[in-house]
Amino acid sequence: MTKGRPATTGVDDAVVIAHKRGCVMRIVYGLESISDLVIRTAAYIVFVKTRRTGKITATIQEIEHAYHNLIAELRLFPVSAQILRELWIYSKHGTYRFFRVGEAGLAEVDRNGMPVAPPGEIAAPAVPGELLLTDEQIIPGSMAMEGRSPSLKSSPS
Repeated sequence: MTKGRPATTGVDDAVVIAHKRGCVMRIVYGLESISDLVIRTAAYIVFVKTRRTGKITATIQEIEHAYHNLIAELRLFPVSAQILRELWIYSKHGTYRFFRVGEAGLAEVDRNGMPVAPPGEIAAPAVPGELLLTDEQIIPGSMAMEGRSPSLKSSPS
């Protein structure tokens, strides 16, 4: 059970952030609301639950403990490559942190849904099926070349 009225300002800000990822549907607040908003793209759908926190710098373990009921509610959605579940927490100053809810626990992602890598590591794509290619992996003339700057295109040997 939640304490007090729903935090509409935080959800309003979350909708603005979510619009950068795709089409957003805001869920009407109610006792049986399992998510606050849904983000729909051509590749996947994300169910998002938002909550205000007093400690935005908390560790993942502290967040899992503090929001275990919300995380359990998000886990009611089936998981697949096309269905994602996220918990977004924010401070009273409007600072957001984003977490992908998996069966094994939480994984921090950025506002675009990409994993936040530890310092010195390169983050892998958060959405299953997406690939990041290096310049060495791109075949000249392939579809991966479209939209790239001419200076980045490699010439055939």
